[in-house]
Amino acid sequence: MAGVDIASRVDRIVELAAQSSDVWARSVLAPSERDGAEVFGPIAGDAFADGVETIYEGYLVHHAPRGRVFAAPDREQGLLLGDYLYATGLVQVCAAGDVEAIAALADLVSLAAHLRAEGGVIVDAELWLATVRHLAGPRDQSLSEAREALRTGDPTRLSRLVADVDAVGPLAEHRRLMRDAR
Repeated sequence: MAGVDIASRVDRIVELAAQSSDVWARSVLAPSERDGAEVFGPIAGDAFADGVETIYEGYLVHHAPRGRVFAAPDREQGLLLGDYLYATGLVQVCAAGDVEAIAALADLVSLAAHLRAEGGVIVDAELWLATVRHLAGPRDQSLSEAREALRTGDPTRLSRLVADVDAVGPLAEHRRLMRDAR
């Protein structure tokens, strides 16, 4: 959404989840304990920003020590909350009517989670950034080719897609939220 400030988009994620379930409402962090604002949504473009940020919060709840605005009381509730946020974000992206965007985000979440579970090279920051840039356009085969190379253990193509000065901030913020050292 054009003109939407950072705090309001993240606040909307909290509001939607809290309205949806008392369980999610109990996982909301107090404003003074929240950490971080938007990371990838604005890069994806207005049509996808809300959905991308909601999916990203789900990813953080699943894989980081905690989300930016949620901290589930236990692992089971964290998995359920993360799944709720993934599903809610995908519904938001569906509103744009772009099936390819939905497929790209589903592949992002699946591949990033797989790579984290494997314990190999941590390149999920690069994968997130390359995917949201792809959503914003122009769209070509470079992301698909980079993901295929990554599946075979080669992160080089992916790294090339985000090797520019504009990538430094989002990559660093993702690593900070994930508590990944680099």
